[in-house]
Amino acid sequence: MQTMDILSMPNTDQKVPSRLILILAFPGVQIIDVAGPTQVFTTANEEGATPPYELRVVAFADGPVETASGVGLVATAIPAVETVDTVFVPGGPGVHEVRRDPGFIAALQALLRRAERICAVCTGAFLLAETGVLDKRKAVTHWRSCERFAREFPSIRVDPAPLFMNDGPIWTTAGVTAGIDLSLELVQRDHDPALAARIARRLVVYMKRPGGQKQYSEPLALQIADASPYRELTQRIVSNPVADWTVERMAEIAGQSLRTFHRRFQAATGATPAEAVEKVRCELARSLLHTTDLGFGQIAAQTGFHSEVGLRRAMIRQFGIGPNEMRKRFA
Repeated sequence: MQTMDILSMPNTDQKVPSRLILILAFPGVQIIDVAGPTQVFTTANEEGATPPYELRVVAFADGPVETASGVGLVATAIPAVETVDTVFVPGGPGVHEVRRDPGFIAALQALLRRAERICAVCTGAFLLAETGVLDKRKAVTHWRSCERFAREFPSIRVDPAPLFMNDGPIWTTAGVTAGIDLSLELVQRDHDPALAARIARRLVVYMKRPGGQKQYSEPLALQIADASPYRELTQRIVSNPVADWTVERMAEIAGQSLRTFHRRFQAATGATPAEAVEKVRCELARSLLHTTDLGFGQIAAQTGFHSEVGLRRAMIRQFGIGPNEMRKRFA
């Protein structure tokens, strides 16, 4: 088993009190659920967060912890302090094993009672649910597990849509990288938007995906249809979004009549053919807004829109904001 110590350096040279963040490790944890938040808060310290964050990857048992990917984490014991600023409970395949361990759940309950802020990443919400802290609260988890989550814990108001959400001091997130989005949100609340923006730029992530944004991107939603008869078509749209994608042309590529194509394409992708093309073009426009200094007219021309007005209207439909605000969010 490979071993990686991703523990952040202690802030021994800091003159101000630090914010203690504990990230819980257990066998079968998903490594990105641990590493993602850890990197955000570590980068916050590097960018001058005051007070700084003190990060510890902890476990209830001694010894290295093997993650779901086989990489080992060097975890430390739970510190003997009365109050912890934030506890992160990650997800991963191992969740459903440790949640059946009464000793693990009891130890987690004791830890959460000391936390001012509680965060579950992905399926870590199942562990919070086992402790009872989510009873009668709103919560989200990975979209593939939301139905099971709601069925097993009917007292929890499960919302499958957002990337992350909070109900009082308890935060839950959708799948995997949503833990990074939540961490950026917490940095912004603890400090200011400028610090969160600097971190996002250093980590080359979208700054900043709001908690209410859908769990998965629209091009990803189109890629779900890869096993369908529309695999070749969706790949063509993604690879050449500026082409003249008329419904007639798309139906011809799919080898179907217009009526059949429209009905079956929407059933497979969740979008009409015209909506699918617009979604892909808007994603390309968003990328250009974040990574170039091109003017809005140039971006409109390079993404298949006929004008800045067309670009703006489409982006508002897809993202709720226009290109000017979209660019500011990553500035």
